[in-house]
Amino acid sequence: PQPRRAMAAATMSALRAPAPAPSVGGHRRSRSVIARAAPARPNFRVNLGKGTVSVEDPREEAAKRALAAATAGNVTGRPAESVRPRDVKLKDNGNVSIAAMTEEDCVDATKLIMELFFKVRPQDFLAKDRLKAEQAERVYGGLVQGVVESEDRLLLAAKVGGKLVGVAEVSLPGGARFGAEKFEPKAPADAPYVSDVAVAPNQRGRGIGKSLLRACEAAVVAKGCAAMYLHTKVDNDDALALFEKGGYAEPADAKAGLTQMQIAQRGTKGGPLASLGLVEVGHVLLKKELRASDYN
Repeated sequence: PQPRRAMAAATMSALRAPAPAPSVGGHRRSRSVIARAAPARPNFRVNLGKGTVSVEDPREEAAKRALAAATAGNVTGRPAESVRPRDVKLKDNGNVSIAAMTEEDCVDATKLIMELFFKVRPQDFLAKDRLKAEQAERVYGGLVQGVVESEDRLLLAAKVGGKLVGVAEVSLPGGARFGAEKFEPKAPADAPYVSDVAVAPNQRGRGIGKSLLRACEAAVVAKGCAAMYLHTKVDNDDALALFEKGGYAEPADAKAGLTQMQIAQRGTKGGPLASLGLVEVGHVLLKKELRASDYN
C-alpha cells in the first residue's frame, strides 16, 4: 500500500504528549487521578503546516486523558474494539505483540513512518528541514486523530520487546482513503481497505508484516466484513510477495478492465526509467475473501 505521510524525528520532543494517567478501575478513584494529573502552567502547540500557535491547558488535557483511561472499558462502538491484542510467535521463535495503536504510540509510529517514507526532491534540498517539520506535524496529528476520534479507521501497532516496530492502517467501509481513491483500478468504497502496512527495516523477514496483515483481517471480520482490498505498486516485489502469500489476488474484473495506458505502465516495470522513478508503473488492486472461521 502507498504511504501518505512521513515524520521528522527532530520534532518529536516538541510533539510528545505528556504521559497518560494510570488506568484505574472506577470513577471514584479516577477523579483523584484527574485532580492531580498535571501542573497548571499552559503549553503552546505550534502547527508549522498551518502557521498557527494554540494554547493548551495541561491540567485540562491531562484530565481528559485520565478520564479516557478510567472509562475505557465502558466505551462501546469504537473501531479499535475489534482489534484483539495478540502475541504471535515469529519465524525465528521471537515474539511480536499486536494491538490497537494508542495515543502514546503515535510518536514512535510517526518516527517509523518518517524513516521509511519521507523523501525530498533535489530542488527542495535547502528546505528539507522545514518540509520535514511540516510533514511531521501533519503525520502526528493525523495519527492522533485516527486513534482518538476517527470512526472509519483502524490503526494497529506491532511491538517487539516493548518497542514499536510496525504499523498498519485499515480504512473501514465508506471511510476516507487519503489519496488511494485516485489509484486505478479503484477499490470498492463499501469494503475495508488496507491503507498501510509498514515494518522497520531491521525487523523485516521475521513475519511481522504478515502478522499485522492478519490482525487487520481479523479485526474487519469481527465487524462483519467478508473481503478486504489493497493496492501496491506494480514494481514493489516484496509487498506483492507478502500479499500473495497471504491469500490476496488481483480480481478478475479488475484485471479485465485495465486500460491500454495501465497495461503500458505495467510494461515499464524493471526498465531503467522506472528504476530511476522517472515513469509511473501503476498499481495492482488485490483482494482477499475473508472467512470468519479462519480467525477464531
